Amino acid sequence: MVKKTMTKKKMTKKTARPKKAKSVFVRLEDSFVGTPIKVANRTFLASLGVVATMQNELTKFQSDFEKTFEKLVKDGEKARARYRRELKGFKKDVKGFGADVREYGEELVVDVVEEVVEAKDKVVQNLRSAA
Repeated sequence: MVKKTMTKKKMTKKTARPKKAKSVFVRLEDSFVGTPIKVANRTFLASLGVVATMQNELTKFQSDFEKTFEKLVKDGEKARARYRRELKGFKKDVKGFGADVREYGEELVVDVVEEVVEAKDKVVQNLRSAA
């Protein structure tokens, strides 16, 4: 014996949906009032297009600016490193020049003192021989 089982299905009644009411614009679309509304709508869409275009252009400009800025930063870092190396070399040159000046200055002072002593000796001799 085969037993048949019956399932109860709920019978739902489809309710008819009310027709969607036409928008005011659709109702007035072909009337004399619809033309200015169409123009206003197109003008609004054109202004949105301008805003979107400007936003894209500003994004590109910002991206280009950031790339250029980063390149300038890297160039600046290289220049600073080069200037620091050159400054260290310049400092060494100045120190060497200072040592040379001191050495030459000491020799010069010794030479001048010797010349002054010789000149004094000559003056003393001339005075003695004249007296």
